[in-house]
Amino acid sequence: MEQEPAPTPPPIVITAIAPAPQPELPIINFHNGTAVRIALGMGALAFMCLVVVGQLALPEALIFVWLAAAGFLAVYLYRRRTGQRLSMLNGARLGWISGIFGFVIVTILLTMFVVALSEPSVVTALREQIKTRGIPEANLDQMIDALHSPAGITSALGLFFLLFTVLPAFGGALGAKLLDRD
Repeated sequence: MEQEPAPTPPPIVITAIAPAPQPELPIINFHNGTAVRIALGMGALAFMCLVVVGQLALPEALIFVWLAAAGFLAVYLYRRRTGQRLSMLNGARLGWISGIFGFVIVTILLTMFVVALSEPSVVTALREQIKTRGIPEANLDQMIDALHSPAGITSALGLFFLLFTVLPAFGGALGAKLLDRD
């Protein structure tokens, strides 16, 4: 009787274990619905806070602080809603989008104001309101003259564009960096 040869064990295959894939950071742009909704809310809130600062005659430095805080808050809310971390670049993008929405609101209202100033009765009513607040009428005349010239409107819109895009983008980048420390 012949013995059968012992079965050969299966070959040992050594495979490299791949590291777990890193979750991809979300893309922040106008196609990201969550980012757009949060940015629209922060842009509107930034505009409303600017109105409050103007009405209460608070220091103008609060405008700069609030615009940067709007970008920071947008990143905070996005992170809280989605649970995703943002890179500094994506944080800056989210803040920038917030600023774009705020700038659009300012542009629409500035356009309506310039159109309203073409009506003499509106200018008269504005002068009466300024007198009751004790603001020098010369300031109103300078503002009206500036808003009647294309150069004045362009410079006002340029200033608002810079304020509403640079400061929230800075706040968003800062928010992404500081909130990523946990």
